[in-house]
Amino acid sequence: MKSYEKHALIKFTAIYFFSTAFFIIMLGYLYYLQQENLVLQKYTMKMHEYSMKLKQSNFTFKQKEYDFKIIDKNIFLYKLAAKNDKSYQKTFPIYSGEKFILVSLDGTIVDEELLSIKKFTIISQILLLLFFFFISLYLAKMSLKPMNDIISHLDRFVKDLIHDLNTPVTSIMLNTKMLKKQIDDKMIQNKLKRIENSAHAIGSLYENLEIVLKEKLPRSTIDLYTILEEKKEVYSFKYPQTTIVVDKKDMNVTTNEKAISRIIDNILSNACKYSKKDSVVSIYFENNKLMIQDNGKGIKYPNKIFERSYSEDEKGHGIGMHIVQRLCDNLDIKIDVDSKQNAGTSISLTFY
Repeated sequence: MKSYEKHALIKFTAIYFFSTAFFIIMLGYLYYLQQENLVLQKYTMKMHEYSMKLKQSNFTFKQKEYDFKIIDKNIFLYKLAAKNDKSYQKTFPIYSGEKFILVSLDGTIVDEELLSIKKFTIISQILLLLFFFFISLYLAKMSLKPMNDIISHLDRFVKDLIHDLNTPVTSIMLNTKMLKKQIDDKMIQNKLKRIENSAHAIGSLYENLEIVLKEKLPRSTIDLYTILEEKKEVYSFKYPQTTIVVDKKDMNVTTNEKAISRIIDNILSNACKYSKKDSVVSIYFENNKLMIQDNGKGIKYPNKIFERSYSEDEKGHGIGMHIVQRLCDNLDIKIDVDSKQNAGTSISLTFY
């Protein structure tokens, strides 16, 4: 099961289960209160019977676990027996109504019966909660099945599409290079260059999608410095107005080589594309954190750059940084962006 399927299943199961669990717990609580009231009513009646026998025997009657005393104050006259210290007590009037009998019952008798009801209620609730948990899980799976079928179909379609795109893109790039060697006309050369750049853009999207579609990316220990030097050479040639400086040091991290290469590609591409003339892109690594800083035009809304289709420039498609975040999430890399307009942008990648 893929991660998004697990997340959806957990959410749906939680919605079904917790909504049902709330009612089960409430009903259990109300059931216990009702049973507690019935138990107190039962023992209040027994205490009343005891008080009647006392009056009939002129207060000489004795019964195990019961006790009494004559008082002047009316306590709990119109209420059920209430616990006071270790016993349950209830007052009953004597014939004259001027004095009252305070009947006491050993509290352990009532408490044991209430405890038995409480245990029964809790066990019943636990069993009901387990039963409805499995019901919720079953209903969640049934609810998600149509969606999973559609997603699986789309996944297969996208994978087939990516595979089919690779051949024509490769063909365009090879034929463009051959034409550039054969044709000397500068105007045609410029047009071929634009075709080649467009083919590279499609190839880049293809590679991004291929990596993103993988559920769990394999990881190994790699040297970031080697990758950064390769990227520096590519982007220095592509954007000669930008100087890229890489701090030379050991940059060994555990990650996926292809994915981190795509992440760096997207970040460097943006840093160079939106930079000012004679700008500098600085790259350094310390405390397991890769920093890429530029002194370009900055980002107006840094918090929005990871949103799909968000772009602050008509040259962008708003896809690159969204893919970057997806890849970082997959690789457990924390990405932070700090940017000020007309001052530059700093992006950090923290490896865990």
